[in-house]
Amino acid sequence: MHRVLVILAMVSLACTACRKDAASRAAPAAPAENFAIHKPYGSGPVKFTVDLSQFSITTAEALKCRLTLSVASGYEADFPDLAFPEDMPGSILTSFEEHTSTQGDRRIFTRDYEIEPEYEGTLTLPRLEVYSHKSGEVKEDVLETEPLEVKVKSHRETAGDIDFKPMRPLATVEQIEALRRRVWPWIVGGVAAALAVAGLVVYLIRRPRYVPLPPPAHETALKRLRQLAERGLIAAGAAEAFFIEVTAIVREYIEQAFGVHAPEQTTEEFLARMVTSPSVARHRAALEPFLIAADEVKFARLLPDAGVMQRAFATAEDFVLESSGLRTESAAGTSITEGLRS
Repeated sequence: MHRVLVILAMVSLACTACRKDAASRAAPAAPAENFAIHKPYGSGPVKFTVDLSQFSITTAEALKCRLTLSVASGYEADFPDLAFPEDMPGSILTSFEEHTSTQGDRRIFTRDYEIEPEYEGTLTLPRLEVYSHKSGEVKEDVLETEPLEVKVKSHRETAGDIDFKPMRPLATVEQIEALRRRVWPWIVGGVAAALAVAGLVVYLIRRPRYVPLPPPAHETALKRLRQLAERGLIAAGAAEAFFIEVTAIVREYIEQAFGVHAPEQTTEEFLARMVTSPSVARHRAALEPFLIAADEVKFARLLPDAGVMQRAFATAEDFVLESSGLRTESAAGTSITEGLRS
């Protein structure tokens, strides 16, 4: 009888143990600490959990917040950033801890925040986004949480509370330095970019600018002679306008090509100064009657015929071509004067 009782007791204990084991496998694992709010998101390779210690607190209490990111092997995920007080206005971060561990083929990332409210009202944990992708792939998936609100009530402290309540520490120097290490590359990059832009602006302002050289004097003179021929003053018999224009072309060409100031001088002064420039003086025999004939038309009001005007034009063209060394090149083609005659 005694043996039977012992066997029955052992069977009963084994059944009880099996029931407990089955119950433990069926029930989800509870958080390591007691949190009033437990919000899991995601059921695949990437999971994210938000835990808050209380539904409501007073201004004298602190809210504990735990964010947990679970990533399966072969996947990558970014932990969402939570900045204070920008993301949670009216709050002060007094403690921060970060942990990393593994569970089977999963990597577990945990961040614990201790947050104190500054005034009564509502303290809102904002919507968070977790971006993830399969290793080696570009396509991303996003896991979004919902905003969570915690009511904050005012708390009137007594003298005893003020005297004996321990002061909660703020974030440590190490935590602040860690945040600074995240920020300083952006600051250095911004300064470098600003210096690069400033250097580019200075270079663009002070860089040497290419100023094209003016065309040679003979090219300008020949171009003006062609334009004069196209006006048809010889055919129209406009002697005065013709001689005024052709002498101005010759005088300005001499000044630009040889440095002899001619446009403001009288014909006598100009002929007297021609001896200072041998390149011009050797053409005096042709230029002297040309200039005198022009003066007679402009001042004595003589009316030369078309033949005189054509010879004056030919004298001007020959002078420009010979003095510039282009006579041999011009001989191969038709001159402006030959075009007028044709």
